[in-house]
Amino acid sequence: MLIPNRERVLVELLREIAAERGIEMLTFSWDWIILLRKGGLSRHVYGYNFDLNSAAAQMIAGDKTAVSDLLDFHGVPHVEHRLFLHPRLAGYVSADGNWEAMRAYAERCGWDVVCKPKDGTGGHNVFRARGAAELERAVHKLLADDYAVSLSPFYPIEQEYRFIMLGGRCELAYAKQRPAVRGDGRSTLAELLAAALRSGTLPAEAAARALRDHAEQAGQVLPAGQSVDVNWKHNLGQGSRPRDIADAKLRRCLVDLARAAAEALRLTFASVDIIATGGRHLVLEVNSGIMMETYARTAAEGRLAAKAVYAAAVERMFAAP
Repeated sequence: MLIPNRERVLVELLREIAAERGIEMLTFSWDWIILLRKGGLSRHVYGYNFDLNSAAAQMIAGDKTAVSDLLDFHGVPHVEHRLFLHPRLAGYVSADGNWEAMRAYAERCGWDVVCKPKDGTGGHNVFRARGAAELERAVHKLLADDYAVSLSPFYPIEQEYRFIMLGGRCELAYAKQRPAVRGDGRSTLAELLAAALRSGTLPAEAAARALRDHAEQAGQVLPAGQSVDVNWKHNLGQGSRPRDIADAKLRRCLVDLARAAAEALRLTFASVDIIATGGRHLVLEVNSGIMMETYARTAAEGRLAAKAVYAAAVERMFAAP
């Protein structure tokens, strides 16, 4: 989701938070850099990164393969992300090149892998490859724009969760509900997708992708009560919706896992994505940039919840020595 900086919910909320707390707020680079000043102290927000994590921790969090390596070292259950470098980085690539190693990894994963940039966000340029040709197309596309790709096993995700952690405390937790259309016994899948698009419950990009992925079913009437998942990804910006985690015991268990991930990476302020798959819970991603644009716009009381999270972060920034 492309949002002009001046229209970001983050900027609006920080203006409110600063005014309420007597903090001076200045912005630079079209509101991408924010300076907060109070009592002789100055703190920064760059993009969605607050002055709370060390530079090293922040850079590690932005690299999926680095996160994977460190979580593995610390024994935190996670989805493996394997790094493969562009051939132009010849000094860091085996003389045998990458392709055979990529194929061997994909074969070890049962020829069902996810290809993504090692530092991407929002589910953009993330591809599922279920054969050599799909893998080759995905890797070539990614390496045309970047110097490295990340491969990971594909997991059938039963549920994905997000936890926003601040100083070991969970400030916000929610499950991500993937978009789906439900049959009425009269409408084709294409008609149901069009209706979801018109109602605003499905972004145009997600609807177009669903038509491509389900091309053979598009003209078929979907039986009443039968649902079809529109997307295999859980990103809010691609149509998923946030919902509460009703099971208190499960929530406590997952918060413990999120805390362990943040502590392993020495992150004070972080969002941790956890998946449920095959009876296990695995950390999928950890991010130091706390972006809540879609959450604030779509969740019930989402703006208030996002404001509370950012307010807690601002207070911690000024409480820190």
